[in-house]
Amino acid sequence: MTTPVPAHEPHKAKTVRPIRFVSLDERKRNLTAAHFNVFNLTPQQISFDMVSYGAGAMSQEQLAGQLIGDEAYAGARNFENMSGAITRVLGHTYVCPTHNTLGSVKLLLHAFASSGQRLPSNARGRIDLHAPRGIELVDVRDHAEAVFTGNFDLAALEAAIGASRPPFVGAQAFADGQHPISLGNLRAARALADRHGLRLVLDVSRVVENAWYIQRFEPGMADRSIAELVKLTAKSAHVIMMDGAQDARANTGGFLATDNPADHERFINDIVVFEGLHTYGGMAGRTMEVIARGLDEMCDESTVQWAMAQTERFTARLREAGVPIERGCDGAYVQADRFLPQATQHPAHALACALYLSAGVRALVPGLVGRDHLLPLQIPRLAMSNRQLDQVADAVIALHAQRERIPALTLEMDGQWHDALRFGSVLADLAPFAFDCEPWLVHTLEPIAITTREQRERAIREAGWNTFLLRSADVTIDLLTDSGTTAMSSVQWAAYDAAVPTPATSSAYLEFAAAIRDTYGYQYVLPTHQGRAAEQILSEVMIRPGQIVPGNMYFTTTKVHQEYAGGVFADVIVDEAHDPTSTFRWKGNIDLAKLDALVREHGAAQIAYISFELSVNMAGGQPVSMDNLREVYAWSRQHGIAVMFDATRAVENAYLIQKHDLRYRSTHVKDILREIMLYGDGATVSGKKDYLINIGGLLTFKDNAAWAHAAEAKLRIYEGGVRDGGLPAADLAAMAQGVREMVDDRYIRARVEQAVRLAGWLKDAGVPVVEPTGSHAVFVDARRFLPHVDQDEYPAQRLAGEIYVETGVRPMERGNVSKGRDRDGNNYRPALELVRLTLSRRVYSDDHLRAVADGIIRLWQRRNQISGLRFVYEPRDLRFFQGRFEPLPAASVAQPAGVAATGQR
Repeated sequence: MTTPVPAHEPHKAKTVRPIRFVSLDERKRNLTAAHFNVFNLTPQQISFDMVSYGAGAMSQEQLAGQLIGDEAYAGARNFENMSGAITRVLGHTYVCPTHNTLGSVKLLLHAFASSGQRLPSNARGRIDLHAPRGIELVDVRDHAEAVFTGNFDLAALEAAIGASRPPFVGAQAFADGQHPISLGNLRAARALADRHGLRLVLDVSRVVENAWYIQRFEPGMADRSIAELVKLTAKSAHVIMMDGAQDARANTGGFLATDNPADHERFINDIVVFEGLHTYGGMAGRTMEVIARGLDEMCDESTVQWAMAQTERFTARLREAGVPIERGCDGAYVQADRFLPQATQHPAHALACALYLSAGVRALVPGLVGRDHLLPLQIPRLAMSNRQLDQVADAVIALHAQRERIPALTLEMDGQWHDALRFGSVLADLAPFAFDCEPWLVHTLEPIAITTREQRERAIREAGWNTFLLRSADVTIDLLTDSGTTAMSSVQWAAYDAAVPTPATSSAYLEFAAAIRDTYGYQYVLPTHQGRAAEQILSEVMIRPGQIVPGNMYFTTTKVHQEYAGGVFADVIVDEAHDPTSTFRWKGNIDLAKLDALVREHGAAQIAYISFELSVNMAGGQPVSMDNLREVYAWSRQHGIAVMFDATRAVENAYLIQKHDLRYRSTHVKDILREIMLYGDGATVSGKKDYLINIGGLLTFKDNAAWAHAAEAKLRIYEGGVRDGGLPAADLAAMAQGVREMVDDRYIRARVEQAVRLAGWLKDAGVPVVEPTGSHAVFVDARRFLPHVDQDEYPAQRLAGEIYVETGVRPMERGNVSKGRDRDGNNYRPALELVRLTLSRRVYSDDHLRAVADGIIRLWQRRNQISGLRFVYEPRDLRFFQGRFEPLPAASVAQPAGVAATGQR
């Protein structure tokens, strides 16, 4: 039952950890200060830390477990949970927790060994722990084995036991991170140990990767699940030990486990001396809970297949480029002496220095000096995307091409351990490697649904062919909206947790207000619970009944609030915005001739304000040019009309100016945004977009105190206090940090360019999309995709549902259903009939989106089989949220305009 490799990660990012790309000059200073030993560098000085120990992404369940740790000194519930998980997953009954693997080794040796003994093992890594205790490791690994290179040479093991009775037989699953062991060989070693009355002690810290090798390469094991093989492997040993910072993806912790109560008794009697009480063993309750949940999750078939495929892909990329490497279960182990033959002493350190200097990547040289010359490039478990790993590999390959320029190091301080060494050298003259990938790592992850087509067909029927009504539990990749679906950063969460609540003025509000003033330059800062609340208040403050509100294309909630306040929306966007095939770059621009015509017809006093959206959503995420912003503002000053921005995606607009306006190529996005805001008098913001948060909004005015005071009065009635807008201080703190993060140039480039890549894959296959690609989404043109479906049969609504059925991806309709009906009950039939594929910020990888594209391309190839829909329930306002539909027969005739299928509207 070998599970096929998933097309994408079986999870999405829940929270992220920002990456700092350190400049070359900084790297030079850092490396010199570290005495050319990268062990002395801190994570803040590194772009990618290629270590797997304790550096993986936890699941959201593990993160939750940190908060329910039972910190009782004796008998913690978390110990019971961890023990139960160990028994379920690994099969052993009696558990002794330890603070980490060093604690486990200490207990083992104290219980069973004494100085001067020889210990046969298939691994060399533990020499670091055994040698200082006077225990000599005897290498009994089968060096002739081609695949299972961690197998015991059983004859050598027999001889080692006969030559000097050892304390036990030591074994590692995936020995030294490089050498897997077969189940058959492990069982044979167990039988041999039994014949001699010895224990087989197995380190299962990397048992999952070892199980994958057994499943793939050991005869007769292909039909076994990873979970079965993990348990069979663990049950082959008398005693197991595990480092919780490995396969269980905790940040520390460990344990010993056995089925022998006498051995367990010895362990727990020693643990009170060396580690802690037998029910916590030197671990916090939260750590035990994280390990318990990690154990239950680590055998997930799809996750294991994905992680191992990442490793295989990474190592293959290096090997194919000629980089000398050895296989690793968690990455590639570079043969530094072959990479740098000129570095006759400490080549691994010289290579580590060169890699950091050229690319900001750290690879650590571990353990005791003199073991080998390998430099491990380990992949932090589930924390990196393939795009990032490809670029790390490219950085190594680029370094390999200039390896002759890498100098040897001069030893200035010797020692037994690599971390104690100090070197001197000249800084190599290397071409720096520039990363162009996501500037964040996955901090915690959330599993995504894996569903069958039959399940999805049932789900869309129950949802009335409305993707808004689908359960998120039935969705694999959710592209419905980017509103509130962001993966917040670990820095935002730190601010969230540290915020002090109050119903009055919080320090979080002051930080948020300061961030807004610094970023926008606006004086009055009124938080709201989300963007539509700001729209309501702005509309009530600024609109008199009967006034006209010109805007660059409607947005659904904005238009409704304007109309509720008595306003009449007038579309003044440029004509190109209504043509999905037009390649005009600035489709968000306002047509000044249309504005002039409104003033001539109605008078300036009849214009409430100009509603100016930045990156126009309904047009396809299309930006406004800086020239148009200036022109409109100059025109508005002449006529005494205010300009109010919908600045929800203003940062994305700023990036597109940076990218496409040559005058701003070298200007930071933050500075472009500040200039944009000069050309307006106020703004509403749905903070759930640009601000990288899950809830929150903003109403802000540049300098008009009267508007601000009128808005505050309504804020108290509708939202909450004038210093919180109905938000807790924690959300304000997270929003303040989000405002700081949103203007990072690398972040916003990665965010917008992901949409460009998705659109490119679709266009290459002939799928019609809105041109040019906008800022936050890719918009499929349903009218061209389904030209045989009349617009009053809602082709975009049907296509959105079909995409879900085909792929498990949830998009949304932006067309006839969203626009609604006119006062006569007729559908507006807008020029744009679109399906929006909206990209959540920092959530999905390119592999996710490649799978999205592949599914839509399959649908495109059978598009003629798709018919339209009709309403079976139609709400009066914002019908796209709650409306329900049913499919029409393929040869249907359009309903008469304005008639809902049930007579309801």
